[in-house]
Amino acid sequence: MKKLISGISALLTAAMLIAPMSAFADTTVSPTGGNPFDVTPNPGTAPTTVEFRVDPTYTVTIPAKVTLEDNGEGIYTNSGTLKAEDVKLAEGKEIVITLTSASKFNMQTSASATYKLPYTAEGTFGKLTDKEAGGIVAKFATSTEDQEVPVTFTTDETPKYAGTFTDPVVFTIEIKDIVTTLDEG
Repeated sequence: MKKLISGISALLTAAMLIAPMSAFADTTVSPTGGNPFDVTPNPGTAPTTVEFRVDPTYTVTIPAKVTLEDNGEGIYTNSGTLKAEDVKLAEGKEIVITLTSASKFNMQTSASATYKLPYTAEGTFGKLTDKEAGGIVAKFATSTEDQEVPVTFTTDETPKYAGTFTDPVVFTIEIKDIVTTLDEG
Protein backbone atom coordinates (compact mmCIF):
# COMPACT_ATOMS: atom_id res chain seq x y z
CA MET A 1 0.00 0.00 0.00
CA LYS A 2 2.89 2.34 0.83
CA LYS A 3 4.33 1.72 -2.68
CA LEU A 4 0.99 2.57 -4.29
CA ILE A 5 0.67 5.83 -2.31
CA SER A 6 4.32 6.68 -3.04
CA GLY A 7 3.77 6.01 -6.76
CA ILE A 8 0.64 8.18 -6.89
CA SER A 9 2.42 10.92 -4.95
CA ALA A 10 5.36 10.81 -7.39
CA LEU A 11 2.99 11.02 -10.38
CA LEU A 12 1.13 14.02 -8.90
CA THR A 13 4.42 15.78 -8.15
CA ALA A 14 5.62 15.18 -11.75
CA ALA A 15 2.30 16.46 -13.14
CA MET A 16 2.59 19.68 -11.09
CA LEU A 17 6.09 20.26 -12.45
CA ILE A 18 4.83 19.92 -16.03
CA ALA A 19 1.72 22.12 -15.56
CA PRO A 20 2.20 25.71 -16.81
CA MET A 21 2.41 28.24 -14.04
CA SER A 22 2.15 32.02 -14.18
CA ALA A 23 4.06 34.29 -11.89
CA PHE A 24 3.36 37.98 -11.57
CA ALA A 25 5.44 40.57 -9.78
CA ASP A 26 2.66 42.15 -7.79
CA THR A 27 3.30 44.98 -5.37
CA THR A 28 2.72 44.07 -1.75
CA VAL A 29 1.72 46.74 0.74
CA SER A 30 2.37 46.01 4.42
CA PRO A 31 1.78 48.10 7.53
CA THR A 32 4.75 50.37 8.16
CA GLY A 33 6.20 51.41 11.48
CA GLY A 34 4.30 51.48 14.73
CA ASN A 35 3.37 48.72 17.07
CA PRO A 36 2.82 45.26 15.45
CA PHE A 37 -0.22 44.82 17.73
CA ASP A 38 -1.79 48.10 16.52
CA VAL A 39 -5.21 47.33 14.99
CA THR A 40 -5.07 50.43 12.75
CA PRO A 41 -1.61 50.43 11.12
CA ASN A 42 -0.54 53.25 8.77
CA PRO A 43 -1.85 52.73 5.22
CA GLY A 44 0.57 52.35 2.29
CA THR A 45 0.41 53.17 -1.41
CA ALA A 46 1.49 51.29 -4.52
CA PRO A 47 1.42 52.18 -8.22
CA THR A 48 -0.05 49.98 -10.95
CA THR A 49 -0.33 50.35 -14.72
CA VAL A 50 -3.59 49.89 -16.60
CA GLU A 51 -3.11 49.37 -20.32
CA PHE A 52 -4.55 47.95 -23.53
CA ARG A 53 -3.66 48.12 -27.21
CA VAL A 54 -5.65 49.28 -30.22
CA ASP A 55 -4.04 48.26 -33.50
CA PRO A 56 -4.30 50.61 -36.49
CA THR A 57 -7.12 49.76 -38.88
CA TYR A 58 -8.30 51.11 -42.22
CA THR A 59 -9.72 50.03 -45.55
CA VAL A 60 -8.63 51.93 -48.67
CA THR A 61 -10.32 51.27 -52.01
CA ILE A 62 -8.81 52.41 -55.29
CA PRO A 63 -10.61 52.30 -58.64
CA ALA A 64 -9.84 49.19 -60.71
CA LYS A 65 -10.22 51.14 -63.94
CA VAL A 66 -10.97 54.70 -65.04
CA THR A 67 -12.33 55.11 -68.58
CA LEU A 68 -11.77 58.57 -70.03
CA GLU A 69 -14.54 60.22 -72.05
CA ASP A 70 -14.42 62.94 -74.72
CA ASN A 71 -15.34 66.31 -73.22
CA GLY A 72 -16.65 67.46 -76.63
CA GLU A 73 -13.46 69.36 -77.46
CA GLY A 74 -11.18 66.39 -78.25
CA ILE A 75 -9.79 66.16 -74.72
CA TYR A 76 -10.56 63.01 -72.75
CA THR A 77 -11.18 63.09 -69.00
CA ASN A 78 -12.83 61.26 -66.11
CA SER A 79 -12.44 60.70 -62.38
CA GLY A 80 -12.02 57.68 -60.18
CA THR A 81 -12.70 57.77 -56.45
CA LEU A 82 -10.31 56.83 -53.66
CA LYS A 83 -12.20 55.70 -50.55
CA ALA A 84 -11.09 55.24 -46.95
CA GLU A 85 -13.29 53.55 -44.35
CA ASP A 86 -12.95 52.90 -40.61
CA VAL A 87 -9.64 54.76 -40.34
CA LYS A 88 -8.09 54.47 -36.89
CA LEU A 89 -4.43 55.48 -36.74
CA ALA A 90 -1.98 56.52 -34.04
CA GLU A 91 -2.24 60.16 -33.01
CA GLY A 92 -0.27 62.41 -35.37
CA LYS A 93 -0.47 59.92 -38.28
CA GLU A 94 -2.39 59.94 -41.56
CA ILE A 95 -2.80 57.83 -44.69
CA VAL A 96 -0.93 59.36 -47.64
CA ILE A 97 -1.69 58.09 -51.15
CA THR A 98 0.72 58.81 -53.99
CA LEU A 99 0.35 58.07 -57.69
CA THR A 100 3.09 57.10 -60.15
CA SER A 101 3.28 55.92 -63.74
CA ALA A 102 6.18 53.90 -65.19
CA SER A 103 5.53 55.63 -68.55
CA LYS A 104 5.66 59.08 -66.89
CA PHE A 105 1.93 59.56 -67.61
CA ASN A 106 1.90 58.70 -71.32
CA MET A 107 -0.73 56.39 -72.84
CA GLN A 108 -0.15 54.09 -75.81
CA THR A 109 -2.36 51.90 -77.98
CA SER A 110 0.15 49.03 -77.72
CA ALA A 111 3.62 48.32 -76.36
CA SER A 112 5.09 48.76 -79.85
CA ALA A 113 3.30 52.05 -80.65
CA THR A 114 5.60 55.03 -81.11
CA TYR A 115 2.94 57.68 -80.42
CA LYS A 116 2.51 58.46 -76.72
CA LEU A 117 -0.51 60.48 -75.56
CA PRO A 118 0.44 62.56 -72.50
CA TYR A 119 -2.08 62.95 -69.72
CA THR A 120 -2.25 64.47 -66.26
CA ALA A 121 -3.62 63.26 -62.95
CA GLU A 122 -5.17 65.62 -60.41
CA GLY A 123 -6.08 64.90 -56.79
CA THR A 124 -6.73 66.85 -53.62
CA PHE A 125 -3.45 68.76 -53.94
CA GLY A 126 -3.83 69.85 -57.56
CA LYS A 127 -2.31 68.50 -60.77
CA LEU A 128 0.75 66.28 -60.59
CA THR A 129 3.34 68.41 -62.34
CA ASP A 130 6.32 66.08 -61.85
CA LYS A 131 5.37 63.35 -64.30
CA GLU A 132 8.57 61.42 -63.59
CA ALA A 133 8.12 61.18 -59.81
CA GLY A 134 4.32 61.42 -59.56
CA GLY A 135 3.02 62.79 -56.28
CA ILE A 136 0.43 62.94 -53.53
CA VAL A 137 -3.19 62.68 -54.65
CA ALA A 138 -4.96 62.16 -51.30
CA LYS A 139 -4.60 62.10 -47.53
CA PHE A 140 -6.96 60.52 -45.02
CA ALA A 141 -7.09 61.16 -41.27
CA THR A 142 -8.51 59.07 -38.45
CA SER A 143 -12.31 59.06 -38.78
CA THR A 144 -15.25 56.73 -38.30
CA GLU A 145 -16.92 58.47 -41.27
CA ASP A 146 -16.31 57.20 -44.82
CA GLN A 147 -13.95 59.50 -46.72
CA GLU A 148 -13.71 59.98 -50.50
CA VAL A 149 -11.32 61.86 -52.79
CA PRO A 150 -11.73 62.03 -56.58
CA VAL A 151 -8.66 61.61 -58.79
CA THR A 152 -9.18 63.09 -62.26
CA PHE A 153 -7.25 61.97 -65.33
CA THR A 154 -7.17 64.30 -68.38
CA THR A 155 -5.34 64.04 -71.70
CA ASP A 156 -2.98 66.94 -72.37
CA GLU A 157 -3.81 67.02 -76.09
CA THR A 158 -6.25 65.69 -78.65
CA PRO A 159 -5.18 62.15 -79.67
CA LYS A 160 -3.45 61.99 -83.08
CA TYR A 161 -4.47 58.39 -83.79
CA ALA A 162 -7.40 56.06 -83.20
CA GLY A 163 -7.18 53.12 -80.84
CA THR A 164 -7.60 52.15 -77.21
CA PHE A 165 -5.06 54.09 -75.16
CA THR A 166 -3.95 52.64 -71.82
CA ASP A 167 -1.40 53.24 -69.10
CA PRO A 168 -1.18 51.33 -65.81
CA VAL A 169 -0.66 53.59 -62.81
CA VAL A 170 0.34 52.65 -59.27
CA PHE A 171 -1.28 54.01 -56.10
CA THR A 172 1.02 53.71 -53.08
CA ILE A 173 -0.61 53.79 -49.65
CA GLU A 174 1.54 54.75 -46.65
CA ILE A 175 1.06 55.78 -43.03
CA LYS A 176 3.06 58.94 -42.33
CA ASP A 177 3.41 61.69 -39.75
CA ILE A 178 0.96 64.54 -40.27
CA VAL A 179 2.82 67.47 -41.78
CA THR A 180 1.14 70.86 -41.82
CA THR A 181 2.30 73.61 -44.09
CA LEU A 182 1.03 77.13 -44.55
CA ASP A 183 -0.92 76.00 -47.64
CA GLU A 184 -2.62 73.13 -45.80
CA GLY A 185 -3.56 75.21 -42.76
